[in-house]
Amino acid sequence: MKKNMALNYFMDFGNVCKMTTKNIIIQSDSFDTSTDDVMSWINYLAPNRKIRKLFDDTNIQCIEVFLSNEHSFLNLNDCKISNDSPYWYRRGQYKLGSSYTTESDFLVRGIAKENIDPIVSFVESFESYNGINKFSDNGIEKLNILQDCLGLGLQIPETLITNNIARVKEFLMKHDRIICKPVKNPFSCFKYKNKEIRLNAPTLLITLENIDSFPQIFLHSMFQQYIDKKVELRSFYLKGRFYTMAIFSQNNPKTIVDFRNYDHAKPNRVVPYMLPSFLQKKLKTLMNKNRLDSGSFDIIQTPQNEYIFLEVNPIGQFQWLSRNCNYFLEKEIAELLIKL
Repeated sequence: MKKNMALNYFMDFGNVCKMTTKNIIIQSDSFDTSTDDVMSWINYLAPNRKIRKLFDDTNIQCIEVFLSNEHSFLNLNDCKISNDSPYWYRRGQYKLGSSYTTESDFLVRGIAKENIDPIVSFVESFESYNGINKFSDNGIEKLNILQDCLGLGLQIPETLITNNIARVKEFLMKHDRIICKPVKNPFSCFKYKNKEIRLNAPTLLITLENIDSFPQIFLHSMFQQYIDKKVELRSFYLKGRFYTMAIFSQNNPKTIVDFRNYDHAKPNRVVPYMLPSFLQKKLKTLMNKNRLDSGSFDIIQTPQNEYIFLEVNPIGQFQWLSRNCNYFLEKEIAELLIKL
């Protein structure tokens, strides 16, 4: 019986591959290994399907937008993305080419920019109903997500945004232990004097013993109540389904605050995990509210078995989770793109 079911699955999947001829469009970074794995699966499962790649900085020299009741598309440098294209936005940036930015006359350049900005904004938010993610998912903000959680009944750590050391001390006295992390992405990349500068701002534990080492003036930062954990959860969401891993990081001094402070000498134990249905329902509502097709959730399960939402990253890493839990997420994504 199982053999027949498996045979029918591969026959059906093969028929879908034969019927679908649209190019699969993938936008990502050229060094992203998860993207490489997905493309390898596409080439294996559907060797006749063509993949159109937009890698790293997409230098836009030509933009064309077409909208109609029957069919809509945008054309970027002769790469046509329709509203029904199999399209996966993984990573990458848009940059306007010289034809939009090199006009010598200041007034003409200003007028041109005023006209092109709303078009670029539309391009960044364009999504295919057959796609996975979109460029504007980069703009999803932690604070807005946390605010949405409150309306959905998702528990979050008590949070303070400030650059006032006195308010931080008050917050610390209330909770005994707090953590500090960036308001935005902990990994930042800037260009300075033609050099690329990469910064990493890890999550820090703040206690009464180290609070006096803080400067009196600092950038606005996010401070949160420290949550004791029974286990740390990383869950990858893909089109309504959750693939979750439990990370036993609480017994290792190096990873107790944040499992991303990896201990390569003594790695954390990790196992597959099933989120309870009530939590899945709330998280799915959160993703639908923000029009997100996929993302990586960070969640804490407390010793009292409460679930505390920390954050969701729409373009977060999933390769580690996939390999350790045998979820084969790269294959899942490839199959989705082939069938779309």
